[in-house]
Order: sequence, then C-alpha cells, then structure tokens
Amino acid sequence: MPPLLRRLYLEVADGGFGPDLWEAVSLTDNGHHFGDVEDLATVYRAYQSDSDADSRPGLVPLVERGCCIWNMVDFSSPGGEVWEWDPNQRCLRHAVFPRQQTLAQWIERWNGPDLAPDPPPTDCAECLGPTDGSAGCGW
Repeated sequence: MPPLLRRLYLEVADGGFGPDLWEAVSLTDNGHHFGDVEDLATVYRAYQSDSDADSRPGLVPLVERGCCIWNMVDFSSPGGEVWEWDPNQRCLRHAVFPRQQTLAQWIERWNGPDLAPDPPPTDCAECLGPTDGSAGCGW
C-alpha cells in the first residue's frame, strides 16, 4: 500500500474519506459500507476475478463514484498512481486508464474540479459503439 494511503487509513479513518460525495472503501468490514462493498479486500478480489475486465495486478479499487465508475490506486507504485475505471466510456477490456495523477495530487484536487483525463483513444470496435452505460461491472 502506498505510504500516503496507509497514513490515511491509520490516522484519518477506516474508509469514508474522499472527494466530494464519494468515499473510500473501508479497509476492514467495520459495519460502515462506503459504496456497495464491505471492505477493500472484497472489492479487490472481485475486480481481479472479473474475466472480462482489464484487471491489472496492483490496481485496487478505492472510491466508487456511481454508475460503476471507480477511482483506483496502484499499490505497486510508491506514489500511488491513480487510475480510473469507467465501463460507460469503453468496453471492459479498455475501461481502466491512468488519470496521470499521484494519490497526493488527486487528494489536492478533492475540493476542486474533477480534472480526470478522457480515456485514451482506441480502435476497438466494442469501445467505438454506443456508450449507453449498459456495460456495467459485476463486482
């Protein structure tokens, strides 16, 4: 776990912190569910087991933003690179993309506009079709 995220969980709260109306998932099942999952390990295992998703090792879903959109943190990077999961804009194989922000940079913008980049261009026929939000995710 990136050091900054570890400090947030240890010194701020076991989940519930985050940008705007969205809150980080609890590290443990403490009875307060932020999002539709009990804890971080549960959502991580579900994401990794989704055979249709581009589930990259080290990416951990952290904040559910509704409509199956997640902000994810790369546990394999010391700065905790933040990624976006948005199956409403791309097919499940291409739904994950980097936000070009570290966890610290992402936190700095919590009270400002969400400056998430657009997903990278793709020539995937599934991605180029209508995006009606029906792709969804099973986790």
